[in-house]
Amino acid sequence: MIAHPLNKLGLMCILLFMLGAGSNAASADVVLVAASNNPIDELETRQVRSLYKGRLTSINGKQLTPLNAVPGSVERNQFLASMMELNELDYTGYWHVRRYSGQGTPPKEVESTAELFTILKQQPDGIGYLWIPSGTKPKLPDGLKIIKIK
Repeated sequence: MIAHPLNKLGLMCILLFMLGAGSNAASADVVLVAASNNPIDELETRQVRSLYKGRLTSINGKQLTPLNAVPGSVERNQFLASMMELNELDYTGYWHVRRYSGQGTPPKEVESTAELFTILKQQPDGIGYLWIPSGTKPKLPDGLKIIKIK
């Protein structure tokens, strides 16, 4: 069986958009999530970009390992557009060049929100993202927290 790139959260966001809850790009937000025991509580946008481009691996001496949604998913498309200011083709091309020149590999990809949550609970230095409708607070399982973007 082939897994569809849209997970339950992605489908919920599309349904909310179709029902009028997302009439423009400002009606949804990308939020960063990590294990509750991760010492990082806040990141600057430039730091997030550097983490997901492999140019930065730690903040204040604390290792961070970024996790990416799979290509084509709503979460990844929104993250690339709003946070990275890139599209999939540009981001993938960026990583092809880095990999070819021996400058690293792209962040590990996760198939679903459930997989992201599981990995973050097991990997305290992990960081991931969710795409949620604006004005709503994501319901995170115990052991996870939101990292503020400043």
